[in-house]
Amino acid sequence: MRRAAHIMENFSVRLTSPLVGVRDFRITGDDLPLAENIVWTERAFPRVLRGTTMPAAVSFSHRTVQLPEFGNFHAWQQAKEFVVLWPTSGSTQTLIAEIREDSPSINAIVLPLDGAFETRLDAARRFWRALSGRSLGPPFGALPQQTKIRHVLNLRAHDGRRAGATYRQIAEVLLSREPIAPRDWRDHHLRHKARAILRRADRLVAGGYRDLLFYPHSRDRNSDC
Repeated sequence: MRRAAHIMENFSVRLTSPLVGVRDFRITGDDLPLAENIVWTERAFPRVLRGTTMPAAVSFSHRTVQLPEFGNFHAWQQAKEFVVLWPTSGSTQTLIAEIREDSPSINAIVLPLDGAFETRLDAARRFWRALSGRSLGPPFGALPQQTKIRHVLNLRAHDGRRAGATYRQIAEVLLSREPIAPRDWRDHHLRHKARAILRRADRLVAGGYRDLLFYPHSRDRNSDC
């Protein structure tokens, strides 16, 4: 408990930049929101796990885990809960645990019966394997490589426009293998493609990225996350 309290005193978490479309995550420190310092909410990302304490053991192998057992972890208090970031091989586990009077510990994981149950179950499986010192294995429902490439293109186009590039310059840099003369741009076959890419980028930045967090499931459109 003292170790967790010490870490909480020296670990800062703040809201994201107002440039982000919606605020469903915080970031650690003062850096830009990079993958390794983003802290998603439970509702936005089904791989965020909620730990709890069951009143009784269910088997001889039932295990109670104290937060200091996580090793190189970061934790801070949020309302009546601990939020824990625990670096593991190739990823960072995010865990939310209720605060108890004695010590921060868990012996069970809560798995809501919702549309993303399979992903939550896989996150719990990887969490247990990490606790046991085993390889995490491939994640369930990984985004296809071609889809990743397409979204990277969308975001590069978005960044180019924010930097002041014209549609023609964006198409020339990202889509064409040769320069596009200004006189050819009006009837160029990449003109409409560049506009379509930027429309997709706008939807992605304005909150569409949250659909990717729930892939391969569909996110509840009535949710406020």
